[in-house]
Amino acid sequence: MRRTSLLTIDYFWGAPMSDLLLQRLLKPLSRHYDNPEVVELRSKKVGEIILEMRSEGERYKRVAEPELTRKRIIEICMGLAHVSGIEYNPDTAPKLSARLPGNHRFECLIGNSVASDMSLAIRLKHPYDVSLEMMGLDSHHIAYLANALRNQWNIAISGSTNTGKTTLLNKFLSFLPDDRRVVSAEDTLELETDRFYNGVSLIAARDKAAGAGFMDWQQLFDHQMRISPDNLIFGEISTQNAFAALNVLNTGARGWLCTVHAESAALVPSRFQENINASGQILPDAAGFMSRLIDLVVHIRRTNDGRRFVSEIYEMKNDRYILRRLTPDGENLAA
Repeated sequence: MRRTSLLTIDYFWGAPMSDLLLQRLLKPLSRHYDNPEVVELRSKKVGEIILEMRSEGERYKRVAEPELTRKRIIEICMGLAHVSGIEYNPDTAPKLSARLPGNHRFECLIGNSVASDMSLAIRLKHPYDVSLEMMGLDSHHIAYLANALRNQWNIAISGSTNTGKTTLLNKFLSFLPDDRRVVSAEDTLELETDRFYNGVSLIAARDKAAGAGFMDWQQLFDHQMRISPDNLIFGEISTQNAFAALNVLNTGARGWLCTVHAESAALVPSRFQENINASGQILPDAAGFMSRLIDLVVHIRRTNDGRRFVSEIYEMKNDRYILRRLTPDGENLAA
Protein backbone atom coordinates (compact mmCIF):
# COMPACT_ATOMS: atom_id res chain seq x y z
CA MET A 1 0.00 0.00 0.00
CA ARG A 2 1.34 3.40 -0.97
CA ARG A 3 1.62 5.80 1.95
CA THR A 4 2.01 9.52 1.69
CA SER A 5 3.93 11.65 4.14
CA LEU A 6 1.69 14.49 5.23
CA LEU A 7 3.02 17.83 4.10
CA THR A 8 4.00 20.37 6.69
CA ILE A 9 4.10 23.40 4.44
CA ASP A 10 3.35 26.39 6.63
CA TYR A 11 0.56 27.77 4.49
CA PHE A 12 -1.60 24.69 5.09
CA TRP A 13 -1.66 25.05 8.83
CA GLY A 14 -0.72 28.66 9.49
CA ALA A 15 -2.32 31.87 8.36
CA PRO A 16 -5.14 31.77 5.78
CA MET A 17 -3.88 30.94 2.33
CA SER A 18 -3.67 34.00 0.10
CA ASP A 19 -5.36 34.12 -3.29
CA LEU A 20 -1.94 34.54 -4.89
CA LEU A 21 -0.57 31.43 -3.21
CA LEU A 22 -3.58 29.37 -4.26
CA GLN A 23 -3.17 30.61 -7.82
CA ARG A 24 0.48 29.51 -7.78
CA LEU A 25 -0.49 26.06 -6.53
CA LEU A 26 -3.11 25.68 -9.25
CA LYS A 27 -0.91 26.88 -12.11
CA PRO A 28 -0.23 23.42 -13.67
CA LEU A 29 -4.01 23.12 -14.05
CA SER A 30 -5.19 26.70 -14.50
CA ARG A 31 -2.87 27.40 -17.43
CA HIS A 32 -5.03 24.87 -19.29
CA TYR A 33 -8.51 25.44 -17.87
CA ASP A 34 -8.35 29.25 -18.14
CA ASN A 35 -9.06 28.76 -21.84
CA PRO A 36 -12.80 29.56 -22.18
CA GLU A 37 -13.13 26.86 -24.85
CA VAL A 38 -12.31 24.13 -22.30
CA VAL A 39 -15.41 22.41 -20.91
CA GLU A 40 -13.70 19.92 -18.61
CA LEU A 41 -10.14 19.07 -17.56
CA ARG A 42 -9.29 15.48 -16.61
CA SER A 43 -6.26 13.50 -15.59
CA LYS A 44 -5.64 9.90 -14.58
CA LYS A 45 -1.88 10.03 -14.21
CA VAL A 46 0.83 12.50 -13.37
CA GLY A 47 2.29 14.58 -16.16
CA GLU A 48 -0.70 14.35 -18.49
CA ILE A 49 -3.97 16.24 -18.89
CA ILE A 50 -7.00 15.60 -21.09
CA LEU A 51 -9.02 18.63 -22.19
CA GLU A 52 -12.61 18.42 -23.45
CA MET A 53 -13.17 21.34 -25.82
CA ARG A 54 -16.32 23.30 -26.56
CA SER A 55 -15.39 24.38 -30.08
CA GLU A 56 -15.97 22.36 -33.21
CA GLY A 57 -13.19 20.14 -34.47
CA GLU A 58 -11.01 18.09 -32.16
CA ARG A 59 -13.17 17.36 -29.11
CA TYR A 60 -10.43 16.00 -26.83
CA LYS A 61 -6.85 17.18 -26.48
CA ARG A 62 -4.11 15.22 -24.76
CA VAL A 63 -1.56 17.59 -23.21
CA ALA A 64 1.73 16.98 -21.39
CA GLU A 65 2.08 18.86 -18.09
CA PRO A 66 5.44 18.11 -16.39
CA GLU A 67 4.58 20.16 -13.29
CA LEU A 68 1.56 18.00 -12.51
CA THR A 69 3.33 15.64 -10.11
CA ARG A 70 1.72 13.51 -7.42
CA LYS A 71 3.19 15.83 -4.81
CA ARG A 72 1.65 18.86 -6.51
CA ILE A 73 -1.77 17.19 -6.74
CA ILE A 74 -1.69 16.47 -3.00
CA GLU A 75 -0.60 20.05 -2.28
CA ILE A 76 -3.50 21.34 -4.37
CA CYS A 77 -5.97 19.09 -2.55
CA MET A 78 -4.65 20.06 0.86
CA GLY A 79 -4.70 23.74 -0.03
CA LEU A 80 -8.27 23.60 -1.34
CA ALA A 81 -9.40 21.60 1.68
CA HIS A 82 -7.77 24.11 4.01
CA VAL A 83 -9.47 27.16 2.49
CA SER A 84 -12.81 25.30 2.26
CA GLY A 85 -12.82 23.93 5.80
CA ILE A 86 -12.90 20.34 4.53
CA GLU A 87 -10.98 17.37 5.92
CA TYR A 88 -8.45 15.91 3.51
CA ASN A 89 -5.76 13.30 4.10
CA PRO A 90 -4.09 11.52 1.16
CA ASP A 91 -4.04 8.24 3.11
CA THR A 92 -7.23 8.19 5.17
CA ALA A 93 -9.53 10.64 3.34
CA PRO A 94 -8.15 10.71 -0.22
CA LYS A 95 -11.22 12.09 -2.04
CA LEU A 96 -11.87 15.82 -2.34
CA SER A 97 -14.86 17.66 -3.78
CA ALA A 98 -14.33 21.40 -3.77
CA ARG A 99 -14.82 24.62 -5.67
CA LEU A 100 -12.05 26.50 -7.44
CA PRO A 101 -11.83 30.26 -7.98
CA GLY A 102 -14.26 30.99 -10.78
CA ASN A 103 -16.76 28.45 -9.37
CA HIS A 104 -15.16 25.59 -11.28
CA ARG A 105 -16.03 22.19 -9.76
CA PHE A 106 -13.01 20.20 -8.57
CA GLU A 107 -13.18 16.44 -7.95
CA CYS A 108 -10.10 14.36 -7.13
CA LEU A 109 -9.41 10.87 -5.79
CA ILE A 110 -5.92 9.44 -5.35
CA GLY A 111 -4.54 6.19 -3.99
CA ASN A 112 -5.45 2.52 -4.01
CA SER A 113 -9.06 3.02 -5.14
CA VAL A 114 -7.81 4.16 -8.56
CA ALA A 115 -5.94 1.70 -10.79
CA SER A 116 -3.77 4.50 -12.17
CA ASP A 117 -3.43 6.09 -8.68
CA MET A 118 -5.27 9.29 -9.63
CA SER A 119 -8.67 10.39 -10.92
CA LEU A 120 -9.06 14.14 -11.42
CA ALA A 121 -11.89 16.05 -13.10
CA ILE A 122 -12.56 19.78 -13.16
CA ARG A 123 -15.90 20.89 -14.61
CA LEU A 124 -15.43 24.44 -15.87
CA LYS A 125 -17.91 27.28 -15.49
CA HIS A 126 -16.62 29.81 -17.98
CA PRO A 127 -19.05 32.61 -18.86
CA TYR A 128 -20.93 31.21 -21.82
CA ASP A 129 -24.43 32.30 -22.64
CA VAL A 130 -26.24 29.19 -23.80
CA SER A 131 -29.70 30.13 -25.00
CA LEU A 132 -32.70 27.84 -24.87
CA GLU A 133 -32.83 28.19 -28.65
CA MET A 134 -29.32 26.71 -28.78
CA MET A 135 -30.73 23.74 -26.88
CA GLY A 136 -33.24 23.21 -29.66
CA LEU A 137 -36.33 24.84 -28.16
CA ASP A 138 -38.66 27.01 -30.22
CA SER A 139 -40.62 30.04 -28.99
CA HIS A 140 -43.69 27.92 -28.18
CA HIS A 141 -41.78 25.56 -25.89
CA ILE A 142 -39.85 28.42 -24.26
CA ALA A 143 -43.10 30.24 -23.47
CA TYR A 144 -44.55 27.01 -22.07
CA LEU A 145 -41.56 26.51 -19.74
CA ALA A 146 -41.52 30.17 -18.67
CA ASN A 147 -45.19 29.93 -17.71
CA ALA A 148 -44.55 26.74 -15.72
CA LEU A 149 -41.72 28.42 -13.80
CA ARG A 150 -43.69 31.58 -13.06
CA ASN A 151 -46.56 29.45 -11.75
CA GLN A 152 -44.24 27.51 -9.42
CA TRP A 153 -44.55 24.10 -11.00
CA ASN A 154 -42.41 21.37 -9.48
CA ILE A 155 -39.82 20.59 -12.16
CA ALA A 156 -37.04 18.02 -12.47
CA ILE A 157 -34.31 18.29 -15.11
CA SER A 158 -32.99 14.86 -16.08
CA GLY A 159 -30.17 13.59 -18.25
CA SER A 160 -26.94 11.64 -18.27
CA THR A 161 -23.69 12.99 -16.87
CA ASN A 162 -22.23 16.10 -18.54
CA THR A 163 -25.32 16.82 -20.62
CA GLY A 164 -25.84 20.35 -19.27
CA LYS A 165 -28.46 19.78 -16.57
CA THR A 166 -27.13 22.47 -14.24
CA THR A 167 -26.69 24.88 -17.15
CA LEU A 168 -30.35 24.35 -18.05
CA LEU A 169 -31.44 24.78 -14.42
CA ASN A 170 -29.57 28.08 -14.20
CA LYS A 171 -31.30 29.15 -17.42
CA PHE A 172 -34.66 28.33 -15.83
CA LEU A 173 -33.78 30.48 -12.81
CA SER A 174 -33.44 33.46 -15.15
CA PHE A 175 -37.22 33.41 -15.62
CA LEU A 176 -37.82 34.13 -11.92
CA PRO A 177 -38.04 37.73 -10.64
CA ASP A 178 -35.20 39.12 -8.52
CA ASP A 179 -37.40 39.44 -5.43
CA ARG A 180 -38.44 35.77 -5.44
CA ARG A 181 -37.63 34.02 -2.14
CA VAL A 182 -35.36 31.39 -3.71
CA VAL A 183 -33.80 28.95 -1.24
CA SER A 184 -31.19 26.67 -2.79
CA ALA A 185 -29.42 23.68 -1.25
CA GLU A 186 -26.27 22.11 -2.72
CA ASP A 187 -23.14 20.33 -1.55
CA THR A 188 -21.06 22.16 -4.17
CA LEU A 189 -22.17 25.67 -5.15
CA GLU A 190 -23.10 25.73 -8.84
CA LEU A 191 -26.46 27.49 -8.99
CA GLU A 192 -26.58 31.15 -10.02
CA THR A 193 -28.69 32.56 -7.19
CA ASP A 194 -26.83 35.74 -6.19
CA ARG A 195 -29.34 38.07 -7.83
CA PHE A 196 -32.19 36.80 -5.62
CA TYR A 197 -31.68 39.36 -2.85
CA ASN A 198 -34.59 37.92 -0.86
CA GLY A 199 -33.24 34.36 -1.06
CA VAL A 200 -30.48 32.33 0.53
CA SER A 201 -28.04 29.62 -0.61
CA LEU A 202 -27.47 26.66 1.72
CA ILE A 203 -24.50 24.30 1.64
CA ALA A 204 -24.85 20.69 2.82
CA ALA A 205 -22.09 18.46 4.12
CA ARG A 206 -21.08 16.22 1.24
CA ASP A 207 -19.75 13.60 3.65
CA LYS A 208 -18.17 13.29 7.07
CA ALA A 209 -15.05 15.02 5.76
CA ALA A 210 -16.94 18.27 5.28
CA GLY A 211 -15.61 19.72 8.51
CA ALA A 212 -17.14 21.63 11.39
CA GLY A 213 -20.11 23.91 10.80
CA PHE A 214 -21.71 22.06 7.89
CA MET A 215 -25.25 20.72 8.26
CA ASP A 216 -26.41 17.45 6.73
CA TRP A 217 -29.31 17.28 4.29
CA GLN A 218 -31.96 16.46 6.88
CA GLN A 219 -30.90 19.40 9.03
CA LEU A 220 -31.07 21.69 6.01
CA PHE A 221 -34.54 20.32 5.20
CA ASP A 222 -35.72 21.31 8.69
CA HIS A 223 -34.26 24.79 8.19
CA GLN A 224 -35.76 25.20 4.71
CA MET A 225 -39.24 24.53 6.01
CA ARG A 226 -38.95 27.32 8.58
CA ILE A 227 -37.79 30.19 6.36
CA SER A 228 -40.80 30.67 4.03
CA PRO A 229 -39.37 29.82 0.59
CA ASP A 230 -41.13 30.64 -2.68
CA ASN A 231 -38.89 28.27 -4.61
CA LEU A 232 -36.83 25.38 -3.24
CA ILE A 233 -33.94 24.54 -5.52
CA PHE A 234 -31.85 21.41 -5.10
CA GLY A 235 -28.65 20.85 -6.99
CA GLU A 236 -27.97 17.35 -8.20
CA ILE A 237 -30.04 14.58 -6.59
CA SER A 238 -27.91 11.83 -5.05
CA THR A 239 -28.15 9.04 -2.50
CA GLN A 240 -27.45 11.62 0.21
CA ASN A 241 -30.24 14.07 -0.56
CA ALA A 242 -32.97 12.16 -2.43
CA PHE A 243 -34.90 11.46 0.78
CA ALA A 244 -34.71 15.10 1.91
CA ALA A 245 -35.75 16.34 -1.55
CA LEU A 246 -38.77 14.05 -1.52
CA ASN A 247 -39.63 15.20 2.01
CA VAL A 248 -39.72 18.78 0.74
CA LEU A 249 -42.15 17.80 -2.02
CA ASN A 250 -44.34 15.91 0.41
CA THR A 251 -44.88 19.08 2.49
CA GLY A 252 -46.89 20.58 -0.35
CA ALA A 253 -44.03 22.81 -1.47
CA ARG A 254 -44.33 24.54 -4.83
CA GLY A 255 -41.63 25.90 -7.09
CA TRP A 256 -39.36 22.90 -6.39
CA LEU A 257 -36.58 22.31 -8.91
CA CYS A 258 -33.73 19.81 -9.14
CA THR A 259 -31.45 17.94 -11.52
CA VAL A 260 -31.17 14.15 -11.56
CA HIS A 261 -29.29 11.51 -13.53
CA ALA A 262 -31.79 9.47 -15.54
CA GLU A 263 -31.97 7.87 -18.96
CA SER A 264 -35.35 9.41 -19.78
CA ALA A 265 -37.99 11.68 -18.28
CA ALA A 266 -40.28 8.76 -17.45
CA LEU A 267 -37.52 7.07 -15.42
CA VAL A 268 -37.02 9.96 -12.98
CA PRO A 269 -39.31 8.46 -10.27
CA SER A 270 -37.44 5.14 -10.36
CA ARG A 271 -34.11 6.99 -10.06
CA PHE A 272 -35.37 8.63 -6.87
CA GLN A 273 -36.41 5.20 -5.59
CA GLU A 274 -32.96 3.78 -6.37
CA ASN A 275 -31.18 6.68 -4.65
CA ILE A 276 -33.33 6.36 -1.54
CA ASN A 277 -32.83 2.59 -1.41
CA ALA A 278 -29.06 3.01 -1.78
CA SER A 279 -29.02 5.53 1.08
CA GLY A 280 -30.44 2.96 3.51
CA GLN A 281 -33.67 4.93 4.02
CA ILE A 282 -36.95 3.04 3.81
CA LEU A 283 -39.68 4.42 1.57
CA PRO A 284 -41.23 1.60 -0.47
CA ASP A 285 -43.27 3.79 -2.85
CA ALA A 286 -40.89 6.70 -3.45
CA ALA A 287 -41.39 6.34 -7.20
CA GLY A 288 -45.15 6.55 -6.77
CA PHE A 289 -44.82 9.67 -4.62
CA MET A 290 -42.65 11.32 -7.25
CA SER A 291 -45.09 10.53 -10.04
CA ARG A 292 -47.84 12.30 -8.13
CA LEU A 293 -45.81 15.30 -6.94
CA ILE A 294 -43.69 16.36 -9.94
CA ASP A 295 -45.51 18.47 -12.50
CA LEU A 296 -42.90 18.47 -15.22
CA VAL A 297 -39.69 16.72 -16.28
CA VAL A 298 -37.37 18.28 -18.85
CA HIS A 299 -34.86 15.81 -20.28
CA ILE A 300 -31.62 16.86 -21.96
CA ARG A 301 -29.29 14.80 -24.13
CA ARG A 302 -25.84 15.19 -25.66
CA THR A 303 -24.92 13.91 -29.11
CA ASN A 304 -21.66 12.14 -29.89
CA ASP A 305 -20.22 15.38 -31.26
CA GLY A 306 -21.02 17.24 -28.02
CA ARG A 307 -24.22 19.03 -29.03
CA ARG A 308 -26.75 19.34 -26.19
CA PHE A 309 -30.48 19.49 -26.78
CA VAL A 310 -33.77 19.17 -24.89
CA SER A 311 -35.25 15.87 -26.05
CA GLU A 312 -38.31 15.57 -23.79
CA ILE A 313 -40.77 17.82 -21.99
CA TYR A 314 -43.03 15.53 -20.00
CA GLU A 315 -46.04 16.44 -17.84
CA MET A 316 -45.62 13.67 -15.31
CA LYS A 317 -48.89 14.09 -13.44
CA ASN A 318 -50.83 14.01 -16.70
CA ASP A 319 -48.61 11.38 -18.35
CA ARG A 320 -48.40 13.65 -21.39
CA TYR A 321 -45.45 14.61 -23.60
CA ILE A 322 -45.21 18.18 -24.84
CA LEU A 323 -41.96 17.39 -26.66
CA ARG A 324 -40.34 14.07 -27.51
CA ARG A 325 -37.59 13.63 -30.08
CA LEU A 326 -34.51 11.50 -30.64
CA THR A 327 -32.17 13.99 -32.34
CA PRO A 328 -31.63 17.78 -32.11
CA ASP A 329 -33.46 18.40 -35.39
CA GLY A 330 -35.74 15.38 -35.21
CA GLU A 331 -39.50 15.28 -35.51
CA ASN A 332 -41.54 15.98 -32.37
CA LEU A 333 -43.07 12.57 -31.72
CA ALA A 334 -45.46 14.10 -29.19
CA ALA A 335 -47.08 16.36 -31.79
